Amino acid sequence: MKNILLTGLMILLCGSGYSQCVADYDFGDDVIGIAPDPYQGETFDPAILGEPYVDVLHMLIPEFVLEVDPTLPFSPTTTLDSVQLISMVMVDLDDPLSLYSPEDLGLIVTCYNNGDSGYPCTFLGNNQYCATVTGTPTTSGHFRADITIKGYVLVFGFPFGQEQLFGSLMINIGVEGCMNETAINYNPEAVIDDGSCMGCFGDIDGDFSVAIPDLLPLLTAYGCIEDCIIDLNGDGLTTVIDMLALLTVFGNIC
Repeated sequence: MKNILLTGLMILLCGSGYSQCVADYDFGDDVIGIAPDPYQGETFDPAILGEPYVDVLHMLIPEFVLEVDPTLPFSPTTTLDSVQLISMVMVDLDDPLSLYSPEDLGLIVTCYNNGDSGYPCTFLGNNQYCATVTGTPTTSGHFRADITIKGYVLVFGFPFGQEQLFGSLMINIGVEGCMNETAINYNPEAVIDDGSCMGCFGDIDGDFSVAIPDLLPLLTAYGCIEDCIIDLNGDGLTTVIDMLALLTVFGNIC
C-alpha cells in the first residue's frame, strides 16, 4: 500500500507556467519514489504569504505493475503503461471541511513529462519526471494535497485503468517569525523561524530557561503594587498569583 500511495503522490497537477524543472533527482537503486518523500517526513518547502515561491517535485515511475503493489493479480512481467492525474484538492488541516484548488491559494503546479505524452500530466512507466510548484501564496494555513490519479495497464492490447484517491504531501503557507511555542513572542502563523524568539513565559532573566535565577527576582519584587517590573499575569501587581504562574512552568527550557 505504501508504494500505491507513492504512485498517487507522484502526480500533483497539470497547468501552464514558465518555471521549468529538470528530472535529475538521484533515487539510487529505487524503482519507485518521489522527492520530497512524505514517508521520510518530508514536505514542500514552506511558502511565505505575498512572496514568490518555487519548489520542485521529483517522481520515479516504476516499470512493472507489481513494483507498485505486489498483491495485484498481474504477472511479474506486466508493465505499468502510464499514470494520469485526474484531480487535486487542497485540504485545510485546521478545518478539513474547507477545500481549495492550488489556484485558490495562489499556486500553480505544472507537470513536465518530457514530451512523452500529449497530456502534460500523463507519465509513462519506467521513467523519471518532475513538476514545479510556483506562484505567490495568498492564503495562509497548513494544507494536504488530496490527489485522484488513474493508473493504466495494457490487457490484451487494451488499456485498463483504475482510479485511486491519495493524500499525504503537505505544504505550509504563512509568514516568517518565532516558531518556538514556549517563547513570549511565538507566532502561530509563522512557517519559517526568523530567529526572533524572545525567551518564554516565566523566563525573567532571558536565558531561555525557567529556573532559580528567575525565581529570585520574583521573590525580591513580591508585594509590589505599583509600577511592577515583574508581573506575569498582567494585573499590575506582583503577588502569589505570579509565583504560582512561574512555578507551573518552572524547569522549562525555551
